[in-house]
Amino acid sequence: MKSSDIVRFAYRALFERKTRAILTILGIVVGPLIITTITASVQGLSQSAINLILRDVSPEVIFVTPLNGYLSSYTITQISHLNGVAYVVPFYTIPVTIYTSKGEISTTILSVNIYDLQKVLPGISIKSGTAPSAQSYNQVAIGYDLQNPPSPNQPSLHVGQEISVSIVLPNGDQKTETLLVTGGLSDFDVNLGTISINKALIMSYSIGEEIYGTKYSGAIVLASSLQDVSKVVSEIRQYLGSYVSVNSAQDVVSFINQQVASFNLLLLIVSSASFIVAFISVLTTMITSVVERTREIGLLMSLGFERRQVMLMFLSEATIMGIIGGGIGIIGGYFSSYGFLDFLLSSPLFKSLHAQPIFTVTQALTLFLFIVLISTFAGLIPAYRASKIEPAKALRYEV
Repeated sequence: MKSSDIVRFAYRALFERKTRAILTILGIVVGPLIITTITASVQGLSQSAINLILRDVSPEVIFVTPLNGYLSSYTITQISHLNGVAYVVPFYTIPVTIYTSKGEISTTILSVNIYDLQKVLPGISIKSGTAPSAQSYNQVAIGYDLQNPPSPNQPSLHVGQEISVSIVLPNGDQKTETLLVTGGLSDFDVNLGTISINKALIMSYSIGEEIYGTKYSGAIVLASSLQDVSKVVSEIRQYLGSYVSVNSAQDVVSFINQQVASFNLLLLIVSSASFIVAFISVLTTMITSVVERTREIGLLMSLGFERRQVMLMFLSEATIMGIIGGGIGIIGGYFSSYGFLDFLLSSPLFKSLHAQPIFTVTQALTLFLFIVLISTFAGLIPAYRASKIEPAKALRYEV
């Protein structure tokens, strides 16, 4: 008998006991269904986050912020003279409280030349109105969340509005000012250090210079090319040591990829329990099948079946269950990931992301082959036992 005939015979024999076969296949489905659903969702989220970062932030950007104190003008000059540095944008951050009819808003003024800022952070743009003029001391552009507060109980600001603010000075004193909102920023869900651009007030470089002089809160460095980023980061760290925090957009992307890889490994370890369940389900089903079909095995051997053919028949049954269970689990998991991803995206934490599930063909094939191997291996012992049954004894066997 040909191997293909044995496989067809095994398929028919398997589904003569439909209930048991279906329950076993469901036990196999669970593992790949969970792994595919979660992995596709997490990979989709991470890729969406990376795309968002690289869309809003130039990949050649490096953020330099002091851990304590300030950056001096001398430090800014030295950084700008490093090999591979194309541009340096120093900035000031100033604590401020906004007074509104609905209450106070504690936030931060980002004092910087907005046109220089847009060179290094191309995702920043004026959605409405105009940017503060370069020499103004009372004009301000407001972040997206200040125009569109997440909660209806929070006050909202708008272009053309005059706002009263209290600015915290370096000596701890406070100065009350009236500012004119000239522009509103588009959604920019990337932080500048600890500063959320969406919650910040953007003012001219002049206001920061007036208050802090040459004591900068940080700098955004633009490398000449993507290949220069790691070299510039290394040189800045070597020059300034532990005095500053140095991070690049590439660091963030690498960090996200590392976290996804770690998560996938953790998921695989946790999901190993479902693989054990699948193994035991197939093993139990096949042992039961061998016991119930002992007389059938004896009859087949009497009719000329070789022992290896009997073994192949039972191995084929286990493999078929793995193929069906693995296929259903992976395909069902991929489609389930759309619903799971929609659930995740409904969280305020991921409000700026527009993600689609990602599960590569290589991942699907690897998982599929792994499930088939587990099922086949689980059927190995019962298949071997079936092949060792003596025909004469088998024909006299009573269940």
